Amino acid sequence: METDALVASSIVFLVISISVIIGLLVSRLKLRTLRADTYIVAGRTLGTVVFFLNSAAVIYSGYTFLGTAGYSYSYGAATMFVWGTSLLGYVAGYILAPYVWSLAKKHNLLTLSDFIMWRYDSKLLMIIAAIISIVFQIPYVQLQIQAVSIIVDTVSYGALPALHVSVIVFGLVILYVFLGGMVSIALTNVFLGALMLATMFGGSWAIILKYFGGLPGLYEAVASVSPAHLTLPGPQGLRPEIWFVSSVIGTGLGFWCWSQRVQTLFTAKDVKVIKKGMVLNSWYLILGSLWVTHMGLVALALGVSLRSSDYAFISLVGMSFGPVVLGLVAAGGAAASLSTAAGLLLDQASTVSRNLIQQVFRTGISDRGLITITRVVIVCLGIVSTILAYLSPTLLVDLLLIGYAGVTQLLPALFVGIFWKSLKKHEVLSGLIAGESTVLIIFALMRYYRWKLEPLGVHSVIWGLAVNLLALTLVYCVRRVFSSDQVR
Repeated sequence: METDALVASSIVFLVISISVIIGLLVSRLKLRTLRADTYIVAGRTLGTVVFFLNSAAVIYSGYTFLGTAGYSYSYGAATMFVWGTSLLGYVAGYILAPYVWSLAKKHNLLTLSDFIMWRYDSKLLMIIAAIISIVFQIPYVQLQIQAVSIIVDTVSYGALPALHVSVIVFGLVILYVFLGGMVSIALTNVFLGALMLATMFGGSWAIILKYFGGLPGLYEAVASVSPAHLTLPGPQGLRPEIWFVSSVIGTGLGFWCWSQRVQTLFTAKDVKVIKKGMVLNSWYLILGSLWVTHMGLVALALGVSLRSSDYAFISLVGMSFGPVVLGLVAAGGAAASLSTAAGLLLDQASTVSRNLIQQVFRTGISDRGLITITRVVIVCLGIVSTILAYLSPTLLVDLLLIGYAGVTQLLPALFVGIFWKSLKKHEVLSGLIAGESTVLIIFALMRYYRWKLEPLGVHSVIWGLAVNLLALTLVYCVRRVFSSDQVR
C-alpha cells in the first residue's frame, strides 16, 4: 500500500510541478514587457489551439472531473443537465461571443464589469456587477481546492493530510498567476487542458470496457441494481423533469455570465479563433466530460463503497488499474482544478483592481500600478478561498449551482442589453437587485427549512431570472410612460 501511494502521488506531484514550472518560466519571459492588457487578457493574441485549450481548461474544472461522476452516483440521469448546459453555452458563444469580443477590442475592455460600464455608463451598476462576479465565484475557487484535496487523499491512500497539501498546491498556482497573469495561465493550460482530455476520455472508456464491454452493458447493469438512476426524478425522487429542464435552461443561459469565461473570450486573436474555439470545446465535452459523467453509474453498478460520491471516478481508476494509471488520471483531475482556479483568481483580482479601485477611486493608476494591485488582490482572494475550504465543505456540484444562480442574474445586463438598445441602467439595476434578492432568499429558506428542492421544483436560477426580467420590464414600462407624458 505504501509503494502504491508513493507511485500514484509522485505522478500527480510531478504533473503539478511541470505546470508550475511552465507558469513560472513564461512569467519570467514576459515580466519586463508586461502591460495591463497583457497581464489580464494576454494582449488579445491567442491563436486557435492555445485559445481552445486555455478556455477548455478554465471551463472544465474539478467539478467536471469529480463532481459530475459523484452527482450521477447520487442522482442518476439528472446529471445530464451538465451536457445540455455546455452545448447550449457553445451555441450561444458561437453566435454572441464574436460580437462581444469585437466590442471589447474596440473599447479596450478587459473584464465583464468593463463591458457593463461601457454599455450603461454607470459606475454603480459596474460596482454591483463586479461584486456579484467576485462573491459568487468564491465558492467556485473553493470547489477547486476541495477537488484537489479529494485527489491527494485518493492517490496517497489516506496517508497525507489532503486538505493541507491541496492548499500548498493552490499556493503554487497563486505564485505563477501572481507573476505572469494570463500569459502564464494560457500556456500552462495548453499542457493541463490536453492532459485533462486524455485522462477523462481514456480513463472513462477503459473502465466501461473492462467491466461492461460498452454502454449497453453498463446501462443493463445499472437497471438491474437501481433502475431509478436511469430515469427522472431519480433514486431519491429529488430531481423531477421540471428541475431538469429548468436547470438546463438556467445554467445554459448563464454559461457566459461567469466573468472568467468572458475574460477568456477577450484573449482571442480574432473572431475566427473564437468560433473555432466554440466548435472544438463542444467536442471537448463529447470526448471528455460526457464519459466522466458515467463513472458514478459504474460505481453504482459495481457496488463500490465510496467515502463520498465525489470520489467515484478516481476510486474506480485505482481499483481497476493500479497506482500508475491512478496517478495519471488523478493528475488530469488536479489539472482540471488548478487550471480553473488560476483563471478564476486572475479574473476576480483584475475585477477588483480595475473596476473597484482604478475606475472608482484612482482613475490615474498606471498599467504597472494596476498590475501591482491585481497581484496583491490575487493573494488576498487566495487566502479567503483557502479559509472557506476549511470552514465550509459541501458537495462539488452544489457549490457550482450556487454560483450559477448568482452570476446568471447578470444575463440581462450583458446579453439582453446588447440588442435591446433602449434599455437603460435603471431597468437593469432594478432587475439585478430583484433577481439576486430572490436567489438569496430561496437559498436562505432552503437552508433554514432544510428543503431538498426549490419551490415547485424549478431551479433557483430560473426563479431569480424570472423576477429579474419582470422587474426590469416593469421599470422600463414605467419610464416609457413617464417619458411619453413629459413629451405631451
